[in-house]
Amino acid sequence: MVVHKMKLGLNGSTTDQCNLIEDIEVASQSGFDLLELRTYKIKNYLNDGGTLENLRDKFIKEEVQPFAINALEFFTLKNTETEVNDMLKETEHWCKIASEINCPYLVAVPSRLIDNVNQEMIIEDAVNMLLQVSNIAAKYDVKIAFEFIGFPDFSVTTLEMANEIITRANRDNVGLVVDTYHFYLGDSTLESVNVVEKENVFIFHINDAEKGILKHELTEDHRVFPGIGSIPLKEIGQAFKAIGYDDMVSLELFRKDYWELPGEELGLQAFKHVQNSSQNMFS
Repeated sequence: MVVHKMKLGLNGSTTDQCNLIEDIEVASQSGFDLLELRTYKIKNYLNDGGTLENLRDKFIKEEVQPFAINALEFFTLKNTETEVNDMLKETEHWCKIASEINCPYLVAVPSRLIDNVNQEMIIEDAVNMLLQVSNIAAKYDVKIAFEFIGFPDFSVTTLEMANEIITRANRDNVGLVVDTYHFYLGDSTLESVNVVEKENVFIFHINDAEKGILKHELTEDHRVFPGIGSIPLKEIGQAFKAIGYDDMVSLELFRKDYWELPGEELGLQAFKHVQNSSQNMFS
């Protein structure tokens, strides 16, 4: 009997003290299967003379899979045709890079709220933008992973709303990013997981919220290793397990005091927490 093993990933924001090549090495040495690449680190790597061919070879040598590029940010609620065209050019740029390094996903993040829009307008706009982005991604055999953001000033804050958007878009190469931090912040419900198709969960970010801080006061800086904070990770994991999800989890933190550690030390600590929490959540 073959036992299914959930793949474990590291997001480059967790190791902000490292450059892109160091991220790959830390992921490999720590035991991670996957790496999510940050756009700013890719830019720095290319600006310093790195090539995509060498980057692809580095992933192969270190036996780490490039999993997603983070992120096409604030791609919805554009005011002008110029803004839309600039966003579509950016989409093409990152999809081309993703294709050349065999990276299957590009994460897409909705915009913050703007005046005079209601929920239906936000949903219709996000569907329209996703269809345009999806057309570009399809040319490069890349999938778009749409991430809802739980902070109240964002336009898409819950799993329920994000799932409605990707369901309406109805494209094989459009799915969801589920981030436990945003699930918690935006008050997504465990019941809302029941209507999600497991095949539509492309990426699962696992992290926790620092204890002793009120939910409405949490910022990105308050993310901590999974299993040591206040998010009910076990309940969230079990809800996704119930729909059959068991593909991967990736650690995405933005914690400045973690960035003061040597990358190798942070990587090993990160792997231990991700491994333990993923087993606890999905077993």
